[in-house]
Amino acid sequence: MKSSILFTLLSFFACYAANAKELVGSKPNIVIIMPDDIGAKGLVHLGERDKRSAKHIQSIFDKGVRFTNFHVSPTCAPSRAAMLTGRHECYAGVTHTIQMRDRMNPDLRLFTHVLKDAGYATGIFGKWHLGDDSEYLPDARGFDEVYIHGAGGIGQNYQHSADFPNNDYTNPTLYHNGQVIRTQGYCTDLFFDQAIRWIDDQHQRDQPFFCFIPTNVPHTPHIPPLKADGTYHDVGEILRNLDANTGKLMAMLEERSLFENTLLIYFSDNGGESFGRLKGGKSHPYQGGSLVPCAMYWKGVLEGGGEISQFTAHLDFYTTFARLAGLEDEPIPGGDVWDGRSLLPLFKSPDAAWPKRYFITHRTRWKEAEKSKYSRAAIRTGEFQLVWPKGRKQVELFNLANDLGQKVNVIEQYPEIVADLETVFDRWWVDIQPYLINDRLENVPKEHKPFHARYREAFGEEAFLEAMSQMTWDGGRPFRGK
Repeated sequence: MKSSILFTLLSFFACYAANAKELVGSKPNIVIIMPDDIGAKGLVHLGERDKRSAKHIQSIFDKGVRFTNFHVSPTCAPSRAAMLTGRHECYAGVTHTIQMRDRMNPDLRLFTHVLKDAGYATGIFGKWHLGDDSEYLPDARGFDEVYIHGAGGIGQNYQHSADFPNNDYTNPTLYHNGQVIRTQGYCTDLFFDQAIRWIDDQHQRDQPFFCFIPTNVPHTPHIPPLKADGTYHDVGEILRNLDANTGKLMAMLEERSLFENTLLIYFSDNGGESFGRLKGGKSHPYQGGSLVPCAMYWKGVLEGGGEISQFTAHLDFYTTFARLAGLEDEPIPGGDVWDGRSLLPLFKSPDAAWPKRYFITHRTRWKEAEKSKYSRAAIRTGEFQLVWPKGRKQVELFNLANDLGQKVNVIEQYPEIVADLETVFDRWWVDIQPYLINDRLENVPKEHKPFHARYREAFGEEAFLEAMSQMTWDGGRPFRGK
């Protein structure tokens, strides 16, 4: 019993060794692994485990610090925009994943620009999904190294959001630093291998780096790697492969003794398919749409398997990274009660002062913004979340302290909290209207597929027509192995 208590105390103090280290201006390397649509099934979430498919990812949670109340936006492109800008995605003009509404305002300052100003090298390996035209791509948005697929997924083919024609998870055509390239291998292997090579190069140069690995898996279509005989593995191999690559990256960081000065972050871009006791999922305003698994590991700073339960979010990375990079004068984007803030106080102590904040969730995939204020929307402060699941006529209040599954509507019991949340939400809704630039586009072309044009330019008209003739994507492409 005594040894168990001693171990717990030692773990606690090791976890928050940051007290002994000055964090502002420490310039750690930063690595983010962000899979797409991860839920509870097969991977870590709020203590649920499947070590058979996630032992390396689980080790980040075990060795690092778990952020048990970490939130993101309810769908993929909006979540990416909010993370990079430190503000709600509507301020970046990103209100959908297609229809040219995934294009992040090119005039915005991102945290990649902040890091470059501080001398960092920056790289992205995987899914971008914030605009396919040249001025929207990551090499125009503060990234030095760019190794990505197009649109919102490999093989995607919407009218205004399309990857390279007839692309696949095995041997995909990719965009690499302005060039269209053909590859050999499975997509997740390719993204991690390229990231590892790039990290090693920065290490050899003694260059601080930001490495972003946003994988397209396990988002649908669920296409697993191929076996040696050319047949598909079972779908579970997608997650096993993601975990194996995470392990490979961690082994490289360990071998190069980089963990002493590297902040490793793992989280998902939005709620996934199954969250067990949580209500809702992807595209829903309930907790299941925004609460995701998140862990951070930084040897000597964030370690020991502890937990931080304060309400944190992807919005907080902008200012956190700016402070770590030594840019103390970098303003908090927007600076309103719903914008991001620095996580450094929590890095030093889980009991640090954490002022009241508001977090606004909106599905946004509206037909007309003016008529969609209460369409799958929510606002939270403290343990209370006010939700409009369908529209103004239905409104619910949940006390998450004792009802995480959001089963009991307590709106009649807390009129003052409802009034406060409605006031802030109303102010936010008015504030975002001038920023919804992609919802008010004029002369939108019938089709707009920049990655198709790049493919034609790289490989010629004949190759393009051949690829187009073989396309099987229909908006919800099934697993081809079935």
